[in-house]
Amino acid sequence: MRTLPLRARLTLWYTLALLVVLCVFAATVLWQQQRIGVRRVDRELAGLLTTLENVVQEELNEKDDPATAAAEATGTVNATGRGIAILDERGTVLSARWNGLDVHEALRRSDALPRAWTVETKSGGWRLSARRRTFGAITFDLIVGSPISDVRREQREGLEAMLVGIPIALVLAAAGGMWLASIGLRPITDMAQRAARIAPNGLEDLGQTARTDELGQLADAFNGLVARLRATLQTQRQFMADASHELRTPVSVVRATADVMLSRDHRDEAEYREAMAIVGGQTRRLSRLVDDMLVLARADAGGYPLRPVDLYLDEVVAECRRAVDVLATERGVTIRSGASPDIPFRGDEDLLRRLVLNVLQNAVQHTPAGGSVGVDIRRETEAVRIRVTDEGPGIPADDQVRIFDRFVQLDAARRGQGAGLGLPIARWIAEAHRGTLVLEYSGPAGSTFCLSLPVGSDLDLTLA
Repeated sequence: MRTLPLRARLTLWYTLALLVVLCVFAATVLWQQQRIGVRRVDRELAGLLTTLENVVQEELNEKDDPATAAAEATGTVNATGRGIAILDERGTVLSARWNGLDVHEALRRSDALPRAWTVETKSGGWRLSARRRTFGAITFDLIVGSPISDVRREQREGLEAMLVGIPIALVLAAAGGMWLASIGLRPITDMAQRAARIAPNGLEDLGQTARTDELGQLADAFNGLVARLRATLQTQRQFMADASHELRTPVSVVRATADVMLSRDHRDEAEYREAMAIVGGQTRRLSRLVDDMLVLARADAGGYPLRPVDLYLDEVVAECRRAVDVLATERGVTIRSGASPDIPFRGDEDLLRRLVLNVLQNAVQHTPAGGSVGVDIRRETEAVRIRVTDEGPGIPADDQVRIFDRFVQLDAARRGQGAGLGLPIARWIAEAHRGTLVLEYSGPAGSTFCLSLPVGSDLDLTLA
């Protein structure tokens, strides 16, 4: 089945389903035809019994004895090809005209009256109907029968018609199904051909469609997929370009310093120390950059392992505050934080510390000398919220959606202090802990970042 084309499989399943439906329909029609035929015969026999009963009543009214009345009645009733019998209450046949009916079977089945039944005889099937009637002090069992050969002939003819008509209907249905499948799948074939011609770097897609059915939904979904793939490729290319640019700067500085120092045979110790300080600073920057890029690359690949442990978030924030105090003191910035109760949490301690450090360092770097950075941590009903507020110049509205993009540095004066990966890594760590990191407010008086971490939820060991 898997090797067949889709249109052939659809046609085959459609034909099989139609075959089952037609077989059930044929069986139902034949069964109903038999029931209708038998009911027709029963109505005829009921009328014949009523006639026989009236004739017996007239004969008894003429003072005939029961045997004579029965004989006169069977002779009077005109029932060509029908079986007629009159029995007394002991089951003795008073008069009968069997016309090919098996008398033993008729008498054997006449014990429970009134009733109708079918018997098989050497001459074929018969339908019998019996009725017990009392005329004064005399009780008769009246039995009439009719062959059902006509009913069975009609049933055989109906079966022959089904055996001829069903194959013809299946052949026509299969041909029509193949035609309809070809028409129905033609848009998908056209879409596949257009999709095969789409270039990864181009702007083409399947085009806008006015269809509102499933094919239209498929085209829209495919166009969306192509757009997301191109955006991913563009992001990847931009990431590689930005990474190359960021890596080139420290490498160029180290190479230029080495070339300058090696251009002369002898240098003073101070010159060597200055050169090594430059090389050390650039290699530290290069190491941080490579480490950040590795973290993001492993996060994008879904293979960065999380190591959740039980910890206190307030202690993590306090440690990060003390660590950033050195940078803040150098820049003349004060970090203020209020008292916080113990806040138990389960998460990756190293990543959470890196998250808070990145946000705090970003706030300190964008706060002018003499300003302050505020840290507030609170536990709410379903989450822990950490807010970091700076007193910087604020972020323009057009740039607020870009601050979490990689290698984005809005302040050109601080490009040498980082690579623009701190906030993207911080947001990824928050999302890895089922939380969020957002810019809550930004204006001329400063900006506020809000970190929200849900409590009471287990973490997977590996980021999906």
